[in-house]
Amino acid sequence: MNVLAIDASGPLLAVALKTGEGFAEAALDLGLRHAERLVDLIDFCMQRAGIVPGGLDLIACTSGPGSFTGLRIGMATAKGMALALGKPWIAVPTLDCLAWGRECPGGAVAPILDARRGNVFAAIYERGTRVSTWLDVSLARLAELLDTYPEALVTGPDAGLFEELAAERAGFRIDLRAREPAARALAELAQERFLRGGPSAPDEGPLYLRPSEAEESAASREGA
Repeated sequence: MNVLAIDASGPLLAVALKTGEGFAEAALDLGLRHAERLVDLIDFCMQRAGIVPGGLDLIACTSGPGSFTGLRIGMATAKGMALALGKPWIAVPTLDCLAWGRECPGGAVAPILDARRGNVFAAIYERGTRVSTWLDVSLARLAELLDTYPEALVTGPDAGLFEELAAERAGFRIDLRAREPAARALAELAQERFLRGGPSAPDEGPLYLRPSEAEESAASREGA
C-alpha cells in the first residue's frame, strides 16, 4: 500500500511516503512556513520513491493538536489531493504519532508539544494505548499526573521543556529520539487505522484543544 503522510502540526514540516519497498522521507525545520515548502517535499518523496500521484492508495495528515495554521495547511493539502486523485484520506492525532513506537515498560509515555502561555499539549500512553484525555496543562500539572507512575518517558519535539522536572524524579527520562519527524509513524498508523476503520469523513476538521488567538480576540471584543 502506498501511503503519503504529511505532518505540518509544528515547526518541523515532515513528509513520508510508505511503499512496499520502504520509505521515502523529507523534513525541514524552517519555522511555520509550511505553505511555501510542503509541495516541494511531497514532490521530492514521490520522485525518490518512483511513485506518480495516481499510484497513491491513501493520503494522511496529522489532525492535531498543534499549530493552528500548520494543521489547516496539512489537512487542506491532504483533502485536496485526495479529492483531486479520487483517493481516500485519513487524519491521525499528532500525539498518537509522537507516542508510536515508544516504550516505557511498567510506566507511561507522554508526548508533549509547546502550547505557549506556560502550557503543553500532551497525553499519557500505556503500552501504546492512550489512557488520558487530550491535555492542555502546565508542566507542573503534567508532572503530577506522571508522578502516579514509577517510570515515565517524555517525548515529542518539545520534550526538552520537561527536562528540569524529569531530573528531579527518579525513573523519569527524556526520549533521546524526541525530535525525530513523526511522518513515518503517521504513515504506519494511517494505514493500520484505515484498514481497520476506513477513511476520515470529508468534513472532519483539525483537533484543536483551545480557541485560536483570533477567536479569543473576537470573543473578547464581543464581551467588552
